[in-house]
Amino acid sequence: MNIERDSEGGFIFSEVEEPLAAMFRAIPAAADPELNKAAFDRLYPDPFAGKDTELSAEWADYVQPELREGFENASTTVEMDLAPLDAGEEGWAIPRSHVDAWLNTLNQARLALAARFEVGEADMNRAAPYPPESERNLAVSQIHVYGLLQECLLQSLEAGE
Repeated sequence: MNIERDSEGGFIFSEVEEPLAAMFRAIPAAADPELNKAAFDRLYPDPFAGKDTELSAEWADYVQPELREGFENASTTVEMDLAPLDAGEEGWAIPRSHVDAWLNTLNQARLALAARFEVGEADMNRAAPYPPESERNLAVSQIHVYGLLQECLLQSLEAGE
């Protein structure tokens, strides 16, 4: 896989081989916490749980919807940017104006995967490779790949700005 910067400060990904392309296409689904309570609770933690039911209810009514909308908008942006991969192309572009959405969605995907598959620090620090023999091993690999992509985006932005 190659990553280059375009003239406007965006990123161009090319020569993406299928195993990585599959992981990248899975980002929006990985970031979606709706079908898993552990992932949902990790992304939308109630800061008043067990302390104040009234404040918990207000948080759920007023804060959580805005968080959800922000996450969903970012994920939709990522999904649109990845459309060329769905069309069989070997790359895609991230416009500079979409980088924040990507960083948000990658972080959300990593948190949701870790919660969904109960991935802990020991799993993340394991030296041996993770062959995708199980969904859990694949999730650990995805968390690592998404983290590397976040790091590449952030380092490149810091170096260029």
